[in-house]
Amino acid sequence: MIFIRQKRGIIAILVALILSSLYVFRGYIFLENMPKAGIALSFDDRYIKEWYQLRPLFKKYNAHVTFYLTQPDSLSTEEWNMLRILAQDGHEIGCHGAIHTQSIPFVWRNSIQEYLDIEIHQALKTMQSHGYIPHTFAHPGGSQFWWLDQKLYQYFDLLRDVSLKKRKLGNWVFERNINEINEIYFRPNQSKSVSALMIDIGNELSEKEITKVLIKARNTQSAVMLFGHKPLFQSAKTGQEYGFEVEFLTYILSESAKLGLITYTMAELSQFNKP
Repeated sequence: MIFIRQKRGIIAILVALILSSLYVFRGYIFLENMPKAGIALSFDDRYIKEWYQLRPLFKKYNAHVTFYLTQPDSLSTEEWNMLRILAQDGHEIGCHGAIHTQSIPFVWRNSIQEYLDIEIHQALKTMQSHGYIPHTFAHPGGSQFWWLDQKLYQYFDLLRDVSLKKRKLGNWVFERNINEINEIYFRPNQSKSVSALMIDIGNELSEKEITKVLIKARNTQSAVMLFGHKPLFQSAKTGQEYGFEVEFLTYILSESAKLGLITYTMAELSQFNKP
């Protein structure tokens, strides 16, 4: 009888621990839906004048996006004024680092503290001097590792990484099926580190593929995260340009509107991650 009671006690403890674990990790196991399915667009680097030209397009679709700013200490007064107007339009100005370095090789050669001092602290200092307190950060080059992310959470509510359909490593080309790229769909309480799918021409996304992505966001009641760099107002000539065609962005916004998707900034997404 004593053995049975002890066995039952052990089972009860195990059940309690399992239920406790399920509660702690409920954001990973029982995925919570967004209040409304949507799309989160972000744009990297410092193409301020080109981004500014997108204002009429964003206003047409009532779209609010995130601009991840790098090398802020080199911006002109005109560029800061443009950013101010973009922020007044409801767009987010996020951080993309002071020197736009890839974190893994930098930390390997130096240290995490030097990375924070040179890439993060300096960027925040410059941005704050112009009235911006960024709440989200985009890793330059998609270079990140979990230990550094733990440090960056002290400064940012959300960290954005890079997701690619097509990746080239030397002479090798690795390509993923668009239906299998699941990390680009934001759900509340999953993680403070997220990934966005690149829409630059080098990733070779088709309109058919992006439509599948948008439909999946609607059907899963999530927010799909997409990002690009420089807006290309004319059709790309070589296929090697470091940016996305504005015509493609227009298609994305148009299809999103047809599907009833709303737009989120990355900072807005971070608010769905409950403490």
